[in-house]
Amino acid sequence: MSFLLLILAGVFLPLYPQSILASLVLRRGTDALADNDQPRPWDKAAALVILPLIGIGLITLARSLPGGDDPALLDGFALWGGATSVFYAFRLLSARDGQIWASQLYVSALALIWVGIDHGVSPLLPALALSASLLPLLLLLDELARRFGIARIGLYPGLSLRMPQFALVFIGAVLAAVAIPLSPAFFAIAGIAFGGAVSNELVTLLPLGLSWLLWTWAGTNLLGGIVFGQPREDLTYEDLDRRPALAYAGALLALAAAGVLSIGAML
Repeated sequence: MSFLLLILAGVFLPLYPQSILASLVLRRGTDALADNDQPRPWDKAAALVILPLIGIGLITLARSLPGGDDPALLDGFALWGGATSVFYAFRLLSARDGQIWASQLYVSALALIWVGIDHGVSPLLPALALSASLLPLLLLLDELARRFGIARIGLYPGLSLRMPQFALVFIGAVLAAVAIPLSPAFFAIAGIAFGGAVSNELVTLLPLGLSWLLWTWAGTNLLGGIVFGQPREDLTYEDLDRRPALAYAGALLALAAAGVLSIGAML
């Protein structure tokens, strides 16, 4: 029973191939399950936070049952999670659609929670930190989709010249999502690394380091294809108003503050 619960948890703390469901929800939003086709970004934002909590609840239940804390079983899921993370991190490099990009980063990041669980790292704060770090980017990609019909890399380069307020907060959102220092995601990754390195440095640090490297590479590609470059003359560019831009900037600063304040808890 505990094994089946852990398999089910792999839908919400994504493990390949169960990760396909979570990726689909975040790629298309819960509007795909609704009666209309209108974009509902806050539904996706809620799913971003709620899905990991369901997975953590299932893992907690599984580990309370006989056999749920078997080290060999947890080792297997940690290897599975690490492999899933690296696999989706590689897929990020070829993703051209922003919604697909964000969904694959979500799967790659949350799969690393299994690595931490295997070495006694409490999953709640890392899961919340990794999810919250993606929220601004998810909402800004939806802003792009509303303006241009799709959030696609290379389709409308040069936003820094035509939409400077959007470009500035977009850069901050991408950097937070790929776990640069001060992002909550950075401290989540550090917490998993320091928690797991004592037991098995290779199994723990290899997927963490490789995934993080690929995230930053993919983040550079995302910024290069959207923020920088020569703007197209045949498109109408509409920048963020000052108030939403300040709200996004405030949210990014709040994330940085939360990351710093969570250092002791996650490390």
